[in-house]
Amino acid sequence: MLAVIMTDIRSRNISKQMKQNFIILLSLLLSLTTNAQDKIPKISGTAKFSVENGTIECDIILSDYSQISNYLIRLNKGMNIVNIQSVEPNEFLLGYKRELSDSLQTYESVSYYFPADVKGQKFLPKKLRFRYVGKFPVINDTISENYQKADWRGNIAFMNGLLRMDGYQSAWFPTLYDIDNDFQYELVKYDIELICEDCEQIYINGSKPINAKRGHFVSESPREPYIFIGKYDIQEAENITLLNANFTKNQVAEFDKINGKVVDFLSSYTNIPYLEKVHWVQAYLTANEKGYFAFASNPTFTLCGNPPSDLKATFDKQLEGGFLLTLAHELSHYYFGTIKNCNTTLENLLDEGFAEFMSLKFAESIGMEQKVKESLKSSLEYVEDEDFKFKPIGEISSLADINDRETYGYDYQPLILFSIEKEIGKEKMKQWIRLLLKSDTPTSDKDFMKSTLREVIGNEKDYSKVINKFFHGEHTVKNISETLKLL
Repeated sequence: MLAVIMTDIRSRNISKQMKQNFIILLSLLLSLTTNAQDKIPKISGTAKFSVENGTIECDIILSDYSQISNYLIRLNKGMNIVNIQSVEPNEFLLGYKRELSDSLQTYESVSYYFPADVKGQKFLPKKLRFRYVGKFPVINDTISENYQKADWRGNIAFMNGLLRMDGYQSAWFPTLYDIDNDFQYELVKYDIELICEDCEQIYINGSKPINAKRGHFVSESPREPYIFIGKYDIQEAENITLLNANFTKNQVAEFDKINGKVVDFLSSYTNIPYLEKVHWVQAYLTANEKGYFAFASNPTFTLCGNPPSDLKATFDKQLEGGFLLTLAHELSHYYFGTIKNCNTTLENLLDEGFAEFMSLKFAESIGMEQKVKESLKSSLEYVEDEDFKFKPIGEISSLADINDRETYGYDYQPLILFSIEKEIGKEKMKQWIRLLLKSDTPTSDKDFMKSTLREVIGNEKDYSKVINKFFHGEHTVKNISETLKLL
């Protein structure tokens, strides 16, 4: 167990040398929490892109992984495999089979494995080489009929001369998955050359963005290899780097200040400094939809929205309204998503609830109590809908136990957390959050969640009351309503 704890010093004021030392500690933390008994996979090789043609051509070596007997390797459905080669211990082309029933929640990927000589078993060489190509739709506007029905995080999105490609859901690179432990290794080390002759800027999460058509990028710390390439401005400030935002100098300074305010709150609340420099990406929607969505690939945060729902067009209004909560939510994933690493689908869902809770606590801290109350009231209406089917936090074991991931993660769980806070008090709630973050045990471990909560409450009668009201049974929504008294 390793905890990075710092008191009485705000992260923004750490001296350069101290910050470098803490970043080394953070890298160690990430290495340990990826999976305590496993090695961290590494991808290396070359990836070529054309933002004009929507093409991807990859020659990727996957190495440094643990030997897993029951595994799958996920790759985006749009990728056509040229061949897969065993590199170590011996070099030869591999035959492979597809497991069509496995995929992430939005079904971007196909899963592969290598059958062993013994029927029913799988073979996994020590090092693999994947050669594959893909061609994807290129969206130049959402006014004509040249647009998609929907856009989402895992979409390999060629839009307006840019490519947005996440490293968690899109499966643009061969991503190892441990079936028995429901553990996906999307956090990887990398030593990779990225080439795009019709681009001017290249960025991969965990490295600095560059003004070039090609670049060699290396990270010895595990990162989600999110990629954003094309032609765009790079703007630097103290706490943030902005990609494709096109802000004025004053807007950069104001946005930097607001990020710093959120980071200061999160650092103080968790007692863990926010060590990363945040990268904000302004991407676009490939669908003709209003509004925006955002996602975290720490330390990169992407907002996908077209004018007038982009950062530039509605800068002042966004920061006063819902986007401020979005910003705080995404930054909270540094804690529940990076410090508290989540590689399983259930862990990812639970961490959404904690991130939403943290964002609303930030809103409370700056005088937005009414906004928080309105948000919780709206959430209660969603969870009281008779069509919402779920198991409570103490009983859920997989995504099959719910029928609406968004409502469970963004509405039900924050309501549960605020109800627990109402029962035990704000200070004990803060202590519980800190205990959860100190350990590398996942929040999806029910015994861990309960034992830390018992430790904080310190009274068996009060502890049992909280567990019975909010972790188990058919009346958790009724108990939320009676506890928070939102109506």
